[in-house]
Amino acid sequence: MILIIGAIAGYYFYRDYAQGTVTLNITDPPGGNGSNPHYNSTILHIYLLFTGIDIHQSGIGSTNDTGWRAIVGSPTTVDMISVLTSSKTFASVNLPTGTYDQLRFPAATATVTFSTIGNVTYILPSDLMRVSISGGGFQSSPGTRTQLLLTISFNNAEILAMNGHLTPHATATIT
Repeated sequence: MILIIGAIAGYYFYRDYAQGTVTLNITDPPGGNGSNPHYNSTILHIYLLFTGIDIHQSGIGSTNDTGWRAIVGSPTTVDMISVLTSSKTFASVNLPTGTYDQLRFPAATATVTFSTIGNVTYILPSDLMRVSISGGGFQSSPGTRTQLLLTISFNNAEILAMNGHLTPHATATIT
């Protein structure tokens, strides 16, 4: 019985205290008065599908899957218009001790809903985006809690051109 209690206590100690925690939030850059500050008023939604988001532990590989850990493992769609004025929490995960310096995420298409014509699908230039975390990243260690903000935006003129392609602009910062 003592061994079982010790094992359970050890597991919760390792899960909650021997690792650091990172919470990933997503937003579109902040803007004016609230509803749709930097996109044309005919743009009602910008849906971006993430099939997952990984974080990289620096010093452990980078060209393949070495050093990458999933922090969002299941497909998630975010309406970027809904995160114009406040961020949305994507995930909160425990990370082993180390320095984390990049995010990567597959995003191949975006669907924009216009009030005038309905849905238009755009192709993004890369099916795997990589974003460096500003300031060289962050250190995860036992008991630390880090807030990471992924900011993604699109060019209004590029959306309105409707040429079928969009280039997302992304940054990752510690908040």
